[in-house]
Amino acid sequence: IWRNNPQEIIAKYLSWANNEVKPKAVIVYETMWGSTEKMARRIVDGITSSGIEVKLFDINQSDRTEVIKEMLDAKAFIFGSSTHDNGMLPSMAGFLKFVHGLAPKNRVASAFGSFGWAGGGVKELEGAISALDIALLQPGVAFKYVPNDSELKVCFEFGKNIADKIKLNNQ
Repeated sequence: IWRNNPQEIIAKYLSWANNEVKPKAVIVYETMWGSTEKMARRIVDGITSSGIEVKLFDINQSDRTEVIKEMLDAKAFIFGSSTHDNGMLPSMAGFLKFVHGLAPKNRVASAFGSFGWAGGGVKELEGAISALDIALLQPGVAFKYVPNDSELKVCFEFGKNIADKIKLNNQ
């Protein structure tokens, strides 16, 4: 109950209703064996090295409403998933369906993930981003098995590039 300062919640609601964003990224991922998590953490490092705020969520360990709360004012969404049966993992698919119902506007997004013998998770994530009617910020990045040091460096640069594009989009 907002008895002390109802104008505060009214201002927040107006901001959300107008899809106002700030230079911030939210990374939501699902990992099968930890490889996608390693990628996510390096992407976070790349984004924060450029001074952009970032929030990181493992969708299986996070309350969806907390994730959505952080997404309300974020300019960029980055979704990650390991590949299973040539697609994204099921919790990520369900979460993206939930996000689709919110119809976010004025956002950008990208995708990343790992795979074993066959890829497909990142491509499916990019399709889900397209279905959200959100601009794809840059092509996704995917690596086979556990990412090595040079692949983790690519993840860092991937994050840094996202941060640079967030800055350009907010000028």
